[in-house]
Amino acid sequence: MPLSRRVAAFAAERGLLAPGEAVVVGVSGGVDSVTLLHVLLEAGFRPVAAHVNYGLRGADSEADEALVRALCAAWGVPLQAERAALSGSVQSEARRVRYDLFARVAAEAGATKVATAHHRDDQAETLLLHLFRGAGPRGLAGMPVRRPLAPGSPVEVVRPLLFASRSEIEAYAREHGLRWREDASNAEGSYRRTALRRDVLPAIEEVFGEEVRARLAHTAELLRAFLDSGAALTAGGALAEVLGDIDGPPALSVAALRAMPEVQRRGVLLDALRRFAPDAPRSAATVSEIEALLDAQPGRRVVWPSTTVWRDREHLVFETDEDAGVEPFEARVEPGRTETPLGTLDVELLPEPPRAFDPSPRVEVVDADRLDFPLALRPWRPGEAFRPLGLVGEKKVSDLLTERKVPPQERARQLVLLSGGAVVWAVGHRLGEAFRVGPGTRRAARLVWRPAGGVDADRAGR
Repeated sequence: MPLSRRVAAFAAERGLLAPGEAVVVGVSGGVDSVTLLHVLLEAGFRPVAAHVNYGLRGADSEADEALVRALCAAWGVPLQAERAALSGSVQSEARRVRYDLFARVAAEAGATKVATAHHRDDQAETLLLHLFRGAGPRGLAGMPVRRPLAPGSPVEVVRPLLFASRSEIEAYAREHGLRWREDASNAEGSYRRTALRRDVLPAIEEVFGEEVRARLAHTAELLRAFLDSGAALTAGGALAEVLGDIDGPPALSVAALRAMPEVQRRGVLLDALRRFAPDAPRSAATVSEIEALLDAQPGRRVVWPSTTVWRDREHLVFETDEDAGVEPFEARVEPGRTETPLGTLDVELLPEPPRAFDPSPRVEVVDADRLDFPLALRPWRPGEAFRPLGLVGEKKVSDLLTERKVPPQERARQLVLLSGGAVVWAVGHRLGEAFRVGPGTRRAARLVWRPAGGVDADRAGR
């Protein structure tokens, strides 16, 4: 999706800007602010540019202003630029001058929003700067996506690019042939943020990978949502609050989980994994898999060797093999009858293929010469796949069961018959293509499955 559409969607989702709304944009002439101005134009907003020439870099400052004026003239964007002589603390004074200009331009334009070009990499840097300074939770929450321009001000600062990385912004600028100015101070070590950007973060990336900036920014966002919601005051006992009052395995209320801030919800799910799914990896990726079930259709599931989390209409159910009534087993199968905890399998060798086939899904006929006895009969395993009869490629057993609409609570009882490690039959559902009876079949084997409890073979069609 183009960056302009992503910005529009992000602005709408966070309530930052309304379609066609006037917005003041701080434009320094660097790639971030030039891209923000162009993106807001492309997305259908009405930007008004504001630029301050501090004169700190001599001819370079003059060139920055000249570029901003040229761009605004070419794009038809109103611009208010001013010069400022700074005294005292340069950074704090520059910020005061800049925000005073934003307030005046907003009042003249009738705008209630000021957009700045802070992005995801800035957020990661901010979190680390605050961390190294010993900041508390609010500082570690980084920059908010929106805040008042000043205490009590009706004008808000919004950050429509806070989701985007620096590389995405630069790629957009190159793709659209935008002109911008490089600030030489970005390559100098005079500011802590510059040193962090130039030296510290690259070193961290070498150890933790290229996505570390995105993860840091996401951490800040989660912490801010947690603090803003007041969830930090009620986090204790949160798992107990979402446990459903139902018989059977532990179940978490979907509605209650959805109502939680993301960071609290993910903490609750991690706690649930510790308590109810001891064999599941306790990682962010695992929590994301479980969280995705909240928006999935009933019946969807995440499976580990002895635990399944599945979605019913109102709950996420944590079911173990013990809950499903299945003890792990693997039965050795020879011609004749094989008893298992879930039923019996009869294997009858035939001198030739039958002329007619039984329509029951619990009866199959296979090419006996392709079987390598003893066969194995056991519950299916996560990730197990085979080529079902009539298909060109492989399919996971889990996907087959989904297509066949097997209820989640019955999946742990699903068996597979194997020959030499290859799936001969997903019992009751589909034969493996490699074992089908064909024109070259000389001997056949009839497989008959009888579930425990005296249930007769199902005569319904396949």
